Amino acid sequence: MTVSVLRLPDIHERWPFPVAYNRWEDPVSAETLAWLESLSILSAAELKKYTGRINFCLFSSMAYAHFADMEHFRVGCDLLNLLFVVDDVTDEMSAAEVRRMAVISLDGLRNWEIPRPSGEHPAGEMHRRQGYSFSARLHRVASSDVLARFMVNYELYLKAVINEADERDRNVVRPSLDTYLTLRRETGAVIMCFDLLLVPAEIPESILNDARVARVERLGLDLICVGNDILSFNVEQARKATHNAVVVVMHEHGLSVQDAMDFVGRWYCQTVEEFLEAMRDVPPCDSVITRTRVKMYFAGIANWVTCNYEWSLRSGRYFAADQDPQESGWIVPLLEIDCNPEN
Repeated sequence: MTVSVLRLPDIHERWPFPVAYNRWEDPVSAETLAWLESLSILSAAELKKYTGRINFCLFSSMAYAHFADMEHFRVGCDLLNLLFVVDDVTDEMSAAEVRRMAVISLDGLRNWEIPRPSGEHPAGEMHRRQGYSFSARLHRVASSDVLARFMVNYELYLKAVINEADERDRNVVRPSLDTYLTLRRETGAVIMCFDLLLVPAEIPESILNDARVARVERLGLDLICVGNDILSFNVEQARKATHNAVVVVMHEHGLSVQDAMDFVGRWYCQTVEEFLEAMRDVPPCDSVITRTRVKMYFAGIANWVTCNYEWSLRSGRYFAADQDPQESGWIVPLLEIDCNPEN
């Protein structure tokens, strides 16, 4: 029997930023996982998954490798574990269910000092407790400006997840890569993860609002989101997911799976060159300290791109333990479509 295969593009062949790890990974991982367990939102089997190959604390260690303060890193580790839980849970929800969860989650973050109502529905209690405990730690380490940016971006993220669920309910495929990226930049939740990069070294709003900084952020977001789409495509097409750049390009240009993957791979490599050029275009700053912080922020975004790629490739979320795309020359078996995804 002939097995269909898929050739993945080597998107980081010329990527210059190596992977790094946070020195606080082991002690903070234990604390974060204990916190997740205390929320009672994961079964024992699901919680075990978080300590195996699909290790979101390891992702956090790579994403926030430069955080020297243990409490700062704890906030980042908590956030990323929480976001992956939300991502997995909302993938199975209707738009109406996601909308209800979003209201509760935002309330927990905004009103983190207010005790929860007695007799609340368990799901509502769970999401409020997430917000209370995480937000309390976030308030301890972040300035009011960083908190304000984070809350705005978190609300945009939840609204985008509702839109994604609505389109999933209606089996909608976005008409173009550009329109898809408009939504994907927000459903990826990465921009508020960038906000945490400002916790150790805050940058004036006038600089953060500069078009040159916005360009680095946008290109970094695109590399992270589309890089994930490339490496996750095989498992996502098997469950007939439509929120993926390769799927969008297939429909937009009438391409085969392989031709669409090649198209998106070329787009990614071109965007890498744009990103590296944008990183060199630092806006004028009023001091050496501010300029250094901007460069550190850019480096933090580049590190996020590295982290996303390395973890997606090796975590086990998208590839089996005996399947290393690099060793196979980027050739992987094309998974069969699951005709009964709920079973």
